[in-house]
Amino acid sequence: MTEALGAVHFKQALPAVLELAPGAAHRSRLSAVETVRARIILAIEHGLLQPGNKLPALEEIAQGLEVSIITARRGLESLVTDGYLLRKRGRGGGTFVADPPPSAKDTAVAAFRADNAAINSLIDQRSLMESAIVHAAALNATPADCELLEKFIADSAAAPGWIEHAKPDMAFHRHIAKISGLPETDTYLAVYTALHNYFVPYPQEQLEHGRDEHRQIVAALKKHDPVAAVAVARKHIDALRHEMFIAL
Repeated sequence: MTEALGAVHFKQALPAVLELAPGAAHRSRLSAVETVRARIILAIEHGLLQPGNKLPALEEIAQGLEVSIITARRGLESLVTDGYLLRKRGRGGGTFVADPPPSAKDTAVAAFRADNAAINSLIDQRSLMESAIVHAAALNATPADCELLEKFIADSAAAPGWIEHAKPDMAFHRHIAKISGLPETDTYLAVYTALHNYFVPYPQEQLEHGRDEHRQIVAALKKHDPVAAVAVARKHIDALRHEMFIAL
């Protein structure tokens, strides 16, 4: 009886565990608008978004950052007000990175930087979970599954930038989780999403190496080779330690 009650208590506490155990102590205190600000400012500060670069359409920004259109709009408007972005009207108009952007300190950016340990913890968790996910997926994948995964890779490659690339990239990982059939996939996806919320926009040319690794994973799935699939997945995730803003 005590054991059963303990299991029920754990399930009830799971959302809190997912929020607190990985870290996210600082970012979790930010509003959705502040997280939009931080991710775009970090991309500007690290030269991933250059002065004069045009941002994608509002709807695409919302999809890529996994926020509502209203939240994305408010985040961009605040960045325009603070001088990080500027709006141009008429033909060729849109939202652009200011030239030069300001160097003012932003509390939302400081919160992201303070979560360095949390980010590395999330990478560890994702690596362990995704190893199990791709191992099972390699045993279960059908030709139709592999064809769909290749479509997601092609959609990512055809995207004009990181924002548009993010949706098919996330779909790739979520479908592999689905293929695995493992009952823990919801927990894996929660960790995956928590880590994704720290990503900042990257130039499209810097994403091709990751797509090559996705292609290698699909090749391993086609051969039903779980050992090869896990090796590529671990390499793919470990690269985040050198590519995310914490390492730039």
